[in-house]
Amino acid sequence: MKKNFGFFLLFWFFLGYSQEKTIVSDWTSFTQAVNIENKQNWNFRVTAKIRKDNQDNGSNCGLWCRIDNKDQSVGFFENQYYGIKVTNEWKTYEIKGIINSSAQTMNIGAFAQNNGDFYFDDFKLEINDGKSKKWIEIPLENSGFEKDITASNGWFEGIRSQKVTHVKYFTIGTSDYKSFNGNKSLLIKGRDIIGTMPDGKFMEVNGIKLYYEVYGEGEPVLMLHGNGQSISAFMNQKDTFAKKYKVIIVDCRERGKSTYDKTKELTFDIQTEDLKQFLEKLNIKKTKILGWSDGGILALSMAMKYPQMVDKIACSGANIFPEGTKDDELKSMKEMLVNLTKENKDHKNDVMIDLLNLDLKYPNWKYEDLNKIQCPSLIIAGDKDLIKTEHTVKIAESIPRGQLAIIPNASHYVPEEKPELFNELVIDFFENK
Repeated sequence: MKKNFGFFLLFWFFLGYSQEKTIVSDWTSFTQAVNIENKQNWNFRVTAKIRKDNQDNGSNCGLWCRIDNKDQSVGFFENQYYGIKVTNEWKTYEIKGIINSSAQTMNIGAFAQNNGDFYFDDFKLEINDGKSKKWIEIPLENSGFEKDITASNGWFEGIRSQKVTHVKYFTIGTSDYKSFNGNKSLLIKGRDIIGTMPDGKFMEVNGIKLYYEVYGEGEPVLMLHGNGQSISAFMNQKDTFAKKYKVIIVDCRERGKSTYDKTKELTFDIQTEDLKQFLEKLNIKKTKILGWSDGGILALSMAMKYPQMVDKIACSGANIFPEGTKDDELKSMKEMLVNLTKENKDHKNDVMIDLLNLDLKYPNWKYEDLNKIQCPSLIIAGDKDLIKTEHTVKIAESIPRGQLAIIPNASHYVPEEKPELFNELVIDFFENK
């Protein structure tokens, strides 16, 4: 007989939700989109001058490029955030590749993450037909930022392919301080972003160092971020939860400011052992866990392997085997892995390759394995999540005390898309005895 399980469904009155124009994130980009639909299979290179002024706090910036295909899928993609280390001296950075056969638009621009002052100047896009050695420059609007950027239609602040009015904690403008060329350069400032705060600490566990920050007092709540994220993934949760709990947010190995052992494969098992030792060294006997995406997978893993340490878990956008992810997303990840591996000169893409392999290979659980989870468990997903809805439902059904929340008109990014609703839902679950 199919067992009963708690089911939270947020009804039609939330269906009118629309994306806020101001969002909270630890990163932003300033972007220009160029039509390239008649340049398929040509070579391209994008260059810019970049520097930063800030302490060595784990923040960084870089050049990025993404090609959008005619069918709205993503072709070429490279973000230099993980592959370079920007200093306070101007230096030329470059991304190059081949324009794929179905390409329509190339998005290029500046990327900045966490706290600091990040400077950019002299963007340039060049193409080559592959038959001659001559490179042809495609003019970019206001490429040296000599004009007021508010008056330029060529650039926009963008995040995950969406144009937004503003990303909170960042300001974007021009600066006349030590510009590379001309009178001005682009300046992106990041301030008060968790994950690079001065009171953060490191803990040695399992052969690595985990970076963490603690906020508030009371019962502990451990917050675990997703695959390519860090502590700052919970910028929308930290203040609200810290009013009731002792919030512990940690960078998982190979992310944020935490270190990793390059000789060991990145798996969920090794990260679970990291967290066990981390909690033991903090002398935390039992904790609630809020996990997002890969962090949700780790919450499930902790509840299965170390049930004595887990009071309740709330997991958003988790899966228990790779095929639980939607087919088009898996395909996109595999294609990205191929491109990153092909372009992995001087090991610049090693971390991103590790992160992609993690989700393409692991975890490999069965639904029956979830029967071992005895703590109350809230399984959350957006109705437009990257995780298949039927997979999310089956996870909740397979946990003896599982409850389910499918959020209408929401994606994999529910915690930042609908923070008030998400926070209220999770806190209500944690408080319910």
